[in-house]
Amino acid sequence: MKIYAQHGAQTGEKINLGLEQSLLDGVIYSPKDISLANLKQKIKYVDSNFDNVDQLLDPQYYAALIKSDAARLGNLIKDYATYFSCAQRSHLERERSIERVLSSSIAFQRKLNLTGIIAPNILIPNSLNSIEAVIAKNFIRQTGSVAKKFKVKTPIYATLAIARDALMNIQEINEFLNDITMLDDPPDGYYIIVQSRSSDARSDIYNADVIAAWMLLNYSLSVNGFEVINGYSDLLTPLLCSVGGAAGSTGWWTNLRVFSLGRFMKSKGGGRLPIQRYLSCILLNRITFYELNSLREILPGVMNDLETDDIYDINRGSEPERNKEVLQSWEALGFLLNKVSAKDIKKSLLRLQKIIKDASIAYKKIELTGVTLDSKSNDEHLEPLLEGIKLFCSSAEIKLSQ
Repeated sequence: MKIYAQHGAQTGEKINLGLEQSLLDGVIYSPKDISLANLKQKIKYVDSNFDNVDQLLDPQYYAALIKSDAARLGNLIKDYATYFSCAQRSHLERERSIERVLSSSIAFQRKLNLTGIIAPNILIPNSLNSIEAVIAKNFIRQTGSVAKKFKVKTPIYATLAIARDALMNIQEINEFLNDITMLDDPPDGYYIIVQSRSSDARSDIYNADVIAAWMLLNYSLSVNGFEVINGYSDLLTPLLCSVGGAAGSTGWWTNLRVFSLGRFMKSKGGGRLPIQRYLSCILLNRITFYELNSLREILPGVMNDLETDDIYDINRGSEPERNKEVLQSWEALGFLLNKVSAKDIKKSLLRLQKIIKDASIAYKKIELTGVTLDSKSNDEHLEPLLEGIKLFCSSAEIKLSQ
């Protein structure tokens, strides 16, 4: 079970600090947000200064189908035109076109000193029984054979980018999984990202059907021998890794915690910086620093008692330095991963259920204090988590003893 940094804009020293403090196992770079020259420098720096750190590049080809007049593609069209260019769906309905996209991206990444290669793919927006799903499967089918042609020695991961609406039909999911697990030249693993309609749409991802489906993808693929890396998985990482996922990732902005194509589209104006938050393991949620400041003495259990708690100095009203907030998230996620880790999936799931039920008890204690939590800090995520686990167990035919 690994935690990766989901790289994005305004990186600064965040990832380096996370690696120095052994809070991270790797990084997934975003070409949109970094020039090729800086990317090469960062890869070299990490490789020279840290041992056993996974370095991957999300080719972000799913953004190629955004209409150019609405797109905000940053460095993708400047420094990564070797493999990235805007495309039309009809063009990708031809297998030869898909092979060219795969070849250019794999050849490009092969020249970088990455520990693995993530192959490009498009987003499946509405249904796993659609033209987009057929195109996505063709990308997956050809990933292994193209990698073999280039004699790729590092692991090769096929991208599986799915919108949350496409995860609502369990029969389609099972048929899709059957197709991508029975390949002549399979990839070594999968890089899975689930799209929300908006990075602020909490209910899009905290939905029992979505959670269960994402868990099922991890379980089925891992059982079939694939290594699964989950992008933008944030607080769902413990659930996904408990059923076979190898890694999950998250970053410092909301759009690096929840995947949305919105980060590739032109913004409609500026906005203020988000309020700094604290990831409480007992609540399985982030609360604002001022909520933490109100609760930490009357309910000490909301604190994790980990090293990065020092970032939230009570003498400063518990307000952290903005560039260090994510360090606390990474450490808390690592703690939760260790807490649910078990060789037996059933044990992991039972531990998860207990953690969620304990979170519910902790929220009831907060109610008694009279402290009012904002809408992102409340307990609305807990019921979908529990229900998602139950739905997953039903789909995977796993019976949990109580």
